Amino acid sequence: MTSIKVENLSKIFKKGKTEVKAVDNISIRVNDGIAFGILGPSGHGKTTFLRLIAGLEEPSNGYIYFDDEIVSEPHRVVVDPDKRGIAMVFQNWALYPNMTVFDNIAFPLKMAKMPKNKIENKVKEVAEELGLASVLNRYPKELSGGQMQRTAIARALVKDPKVLLLDEPFSNLDAQIRESARALVSKIQKERKLTTLIVSHDPADIFAIANQAGVIIHGKFVQIGAPVEIYDKPYNTLIARLTGDINLIRAKIIENNAIISNLKIPLKNIELKDQTEVLVGLRPDDMVLSDSNLDRYVNVGKVKIKLVSYGAGIFKIIVSPIDDENIDIIVDSEEPLEVGTYTHLLVKINKIKIFDINGDSVFAKKSEIIK
Repeated sequence: MTSIKVENLSKIFKKGKTEVKAVDNISIRVNDGIAFGILGPSGHGKTTFLRLIAGLEEPSNGYIYFDDEIVSEPHRVVVDPDKRGIAMVFQNWALYPNMTVFDNIAFPLKMAKMPKNKIENKVKEVAEELGLASVLNRYPKELSGGQMQRTAIARALVKDPKVLLLDEPFSNLDAQIRESARALVSKIQKERKLTTLIVSHDPADIFAIANQAGVIIHGKFVQIGAPVEIYDKPYNTLIARLTGDINLIRAKIIENNAIISNLKIPLKNIELKDQTEVLVGLRPDDMVLSDSNLDRYVNVGKVKIKLVSYGAGIFKIIVSPIDDENIDIIVDSEEPLEVGTYTHLLVKINKIKIFDINGDSVFAKKSEIIK
């Protein structure tokens, strides 16, 4: 397989007299066989970065290497996309409506003038791997969303690529099908040891597939690490929101406790540097509502149940401190609770996130936080 190295990579688009830096001086290495996930808000450079890797855009500055070979340099694509050993799966799948599943998958092999018998064997092999053997004679309009997406992936894999690029590959799928699609791509990536870059706005895609991940904001990677590390220790509140649901609540600091109305959250072993106010970050799945104490949780105080909703197998319960019903805190629960009743809020001790009033994590070194 192939490692990818990027040095001082930038891409500037001109809109009239205005210059927009879609990718801003990125340097990064994706090791051979790794699945690397890219998260970020819309319009902050995720897809542009992927297109630069694919060779579909020329860099304004910087270099891209596949292993030790330069494939792009300033204002020049050195190695064309079709010579890079890449395969790309787009958000819209881009299947040919007038071709059968077999012909859609076979198309890149026919373009490469592979012998007919080898094409047939290769298509059947990949179709079997992706569960498409029974629909090879159907047309795209006769397929389910999941089957269309798997056909697009099969067309990418049939070339035995060195690098797989996925641009929002699951966004057009229903939630239930999305889970199985993630599992399939993760399985293929691991079995083939295929260097993979996946762009997504949905952190669930990244957590399911990626070994490493990066968050792009304003064209820069502001945090890189294992997905669970970014989820648990985001460098700022924007990253915290991008990687999952989170309650961000303003709190006063009194004797190394974060005080939110009647709620008291202990901040042991957290250096606050004379701060009097902070933002407390609490993930809904890191809290429990109970009148009994639990190991690894701290009881932070009494709350009132305001609203209960249900979705995707989880009850979302909105609670408020008993002294301030204007503060809403969302808690995940396996069971519903009665609206209007009172209970206690328990928080996992090692999952409490603290940000300064500017939104930067107190756990991250200032040198790590890229503005």
